[in-house]
Amino acid sequence: MTLPQQNNAVPVGQRRKSFISSIQGAMSMNSQKTSTVRPYNLISRCYAEFLGTFIFIFSGTMQANVYDISQPVGLTHAALTHGLATIVVIAVFGKISGGHFNPVVSWAMVLCQKLHPFELPFYMFSQFFGGFAGNLLSACLQRKRDFLNWEDYSSIRYPLPTASIEYGYDKVHNSTLEKTILLTTQLAATTSGITHLGENHEWWEGLISETITTYFFVTVILMNVVNNEPSEATPFIIGMMVIVNIFATASITGTAMNPVRALSPNIVGEIVLSSSSLPPNFWTYHYIYWAGPYLGSTIAVIGFKLLLSKTDRLIP
Repeated sequence: MTLPQQNNAVPVGQRRKSFISSIQGAMSMNSQKTSTVRPYNLISRCYAEFLGTFIFIFSGTMQANVYDISQPVGLTHAALTHGLATIVVIAVFGKISGGHFNPVVSWAMVLCQKLHPFELPFYMFSQFFGGFAGNLLSACLQRKRDFLNWEDYSSIRYPLPTASIEYGYDKVHNSTLEKTILLTTQLAATTSGITHLGENHEWWEGLISETITTYFFVTVILMNVVNNEPSEATPFIIGMMVIVNIFATASITGTAMNPVRALSPNIVGEIVLSSSSLPPNFWTYHYIYWAGPYLGSTIAVIGFKLLLSKTDRLIP
């Protein structure tokens, strides 16, 4: 038996290094195969849109069922909850689906050719389904909660229900504020957490409010997502715009900027609340929350394409 001849021309140390490098190369190739990023298909992206919208709507309507926006700290609570929820869902799901969670944002992405028109209905369905599920869950959790309301004691002009007096109407004076515990649920008192036109405002004020806030919101998104590569700060910037808009116009319309945020509470309210618990204008001005956001989103895209886009700006 003869042993295979060794190539003595190559030094032993060099042969050893060559052997080790070949093993490292094989391991590197194997690692590249196992760590190859698989692109997300439409089903995965729609699930991300559903889950992100679910979290956003659940958080937004849940806080509305806890703190009435007209009460002390209510506005701040609403603004921070919606803004922080926006930051979280965009940071988590943005790299999967683009982080829309809003039909008018998906519409803007179609106009900017960042989303295929064929995919728009699937995105919208996922968003509406997620919004409905999130709002329904918040409504179920708040169904039996008593409604605590703080009002100026000197400005109460309505008679208290007889039933509330008979079954333990309670009042505690704190300066000029009166705390009333009424015989209704928190869910009914806040009408399932809806965004609605303020009593002292006209329809056109609400339409302008939703249009201009959505215009600001979508413009910020386009500048941070379409004009530039999204950065780690992108979710924070978009969430801060949500907070600013709510502080600015929540007293007029509640600042939805999102048809899902407006439609979901109305549908859930029709399901879980009695007709006597629904306000007279429950659906009357609902069109504002569709016309305003879609109009504002379209204007934002037009302005972006005309003057702000880096690549295909129409006005040099």
